[in-house]
Amino acid sequence: MGSEPSFTMAITIHALAGAYRANGQIKNAVELLEHVVKVKEANLADNHPSRLASQHDLAIAYQADGQIKDTVELLEQVVKVHKANLAENHPDHLVSQRALAHIRQTEERNMS
Repeated sequence: MGSEPSFTMAITIHALAGAYRANGQIKNAVELLEHVVKVKEANLADNHPSRLASQHDLAIAYQADGQIKDTVELLEQVVKVHKANLAENHPDHLVSQRALAHIRQTEERNMS
């Protein structure tokens, strides 16, 4: 029961982080999403859809903040869990795979 309010608040904080990101306040979004992911990692299984969605959103915020290494590492983790738990054509799996492929392609072009 002690972690329930924190977990419930994490849902609201996740929404606020999305608003910050949409408003260009990337550093604020990253800070909030890191908190959300930490709470969800402490309360949800590795393959819980809400936990994976928050990790995916944090990876995208990292990308917007220029933290490419963190983006790739987190997306690789999400894709790995999706691959082990979802059908190959599941939309969540495809979205994460596509995001990871996109960031890798972008980095390859930037290195050329």
